[in-house]
Amino acid sequence: MVHNRKDIIMTRTLFSLLGLSLSLIFLSCQPDPIDRALQEITAERLRNHVAVLAADSMEGRGPATRGDELTTAYIVEQYRAIGLEPAGEHGTYLQRVSIVGTRVDPGAVLEVSKGGRTLRLRFGDEFVAFSGLQQAVVSVRNADLVFVGYGIVAPEQNWDDYKDVDVAGKVLLMLNDDPPSDDPAFFGGKARTYYGRWTYKYEIAAKKGAVGAIILHTTESAGYPYSVVQSSWGGENLDIATDTPGGQIA
Repeated sequence: MVHNRKDIIMTRTLFSLLGLSLSLIFLSCQPDPIDRALQEITAERLRNHVAVLAADSMEGRGPATRGDELTTAYIVEQYRAIGLEPAGEHGTYLQRVSIVGTRVDPGAVLEVSKGGRTLRLRFGDEFVAFSGLQQAVVSVRNADLVFVGYGIVAPEQNWDDYKDVDVAGKVLLMLNDDPPSDDPAFFGGKARTYYGRWTYKYEIAAKKGAVGAIILHTTESAGYPYSVVQSSWGGENLDIATDTPGGQIA
């Protein structure tokens, strides 16, 4: 009886080991997610998607335009094709987001005066402007203009363009990019850091209480010509609405 019991135990053990081995073999045959991705994501497929999304028929893909609708439909179809389950509103792939569009009066003029002399700059041709304030009219009149270098406060670099400068209620004039250097330890050297981006410069200007900020653009400092600024910021600018349900920004 004891011998038979051992046989039963050994037989069960062998079957268990055999089952484990078969499981390991089965698992080893499953495609690795990374390998599958490398097989599915190819240069040709990416090129085809880019060709469709960048086509003239998409009309620039601007939000709330016909091109936007065409682009959205194409992306949704691609999601379905690869088997993604919808996680948007009402069982769709989409989520409604409230946005606000702002546009500068095409006839707007920027005037800078000193000592009886006035410089008048035309919107679009000589400057572009936008505001983060979501209100019907945004206007800055009779504000002092203060030059603040690169408009950077970087304690780790022992750099503060705002030191001992009162900028509250004023318009700031600042240089584009970071301070130039070949030393990677100093503002990234030839690479641009966040301090050199216009987003940072506007953020720090707002924190300091300025009512506006002007960044001087040059092709050398920006790395691209003024025509890029014109096409990117000369028209309607869109942002997430902050005063509608579902559009609040914490």
